[in-house]
Amino acid sequence: MTKQLITRVGIILLAGLLVQWEGAVAQDADVKSQRPLVFVITGESNSGGSGKNSSASEKERSKRSCVQIMNLTDGKFGFEDMQLGVNNLRDHSKMTEPFLSTRHGFENELANSVEANAFPGHKHVYLIKTGHGGSRISQWTEDNPSGYWKKFEQRIEAGKKQLSANPQWVVWFSLGINDALAKTPVSQWKKETRVHLKRIQAELPGSIIVMTQFESMGFPKFNAAIAEIANTEPNVFAVNSKEAALTDIYHWSYAGLKTVTQRMIGVTQKALNTNNE
Repeated sequence: MTKQLITRVGIILLAGLLVQWEGAVAQDADVKSQRPLVFVITGESNSGGSGKNSSASEKERSKRSCVQIMNLTDGKFGFEDMQLGVNNLRDHSKMTEPFLSTRHGFENELANSVEANAFPGHKHVYLIKTGHGGSRISQWTEDNPSGYWKKFEQRIEAGKKQLSANPQWVVWFSLGINDALAKTPVSQWKKETRVHLKRIQAELPGSIIVMTQFESMGFPKFNAAIAEIANTEPNVFAVNSKEAALTDIYHWSYAGLKTVTQRMIGVTQKALNTNNE
């Protein structure tokens, strides 16, 4: 091969590498240009989760960078790789050890879905858990001594400071069982829940809220109320829990959480695509 030919081949190869490099840069820029996608899981005990970590696969129990979960116990509120049994369930009222280290909620299937490219352009998402076991809607007001809303605000404010401007907020909301058991009048629950959802949307501009229903546990009046709220409030949606497996009479199991989470992901995908059109 002559020196001139070698030079020409080298130029061609260099050009090819340059095109590939420019493509990679463009693709990386597209990923970076995406608004941060932030999930907020809130509500009662099912928002914390009763899925047994022992039922999860080895991969599901490993450290997963695809979900950057907020550390709620070190006082810094930073985001870190999520790992079941280590940091996925913390500072959730009425949940203590060994429960905290052995259970999980919607976050497990969220991680599986992110890894499966459920949200194109987002190799990782952010997660802030704000639920509290045993809570009722009346305990989520701004001045309630439970402090649940103040903790919500504190965690959200910490997240906003760490994220780039204008994140896309997605709220997964699971609340109503404790009110049903306490015999809260459905009309009252519905009214207070509407107020609470508007409070969340004011705190999280442009947020999408997905509510879970409770068919697998009963509560037909509350399920109907949730459906009505979702049909009449902007950017509020509902998913049913029909045939979602239970670990006890009021909590979804490992498999049941997967079922409900997959439905929430489907609704979330549609809502995000509609908002981005």
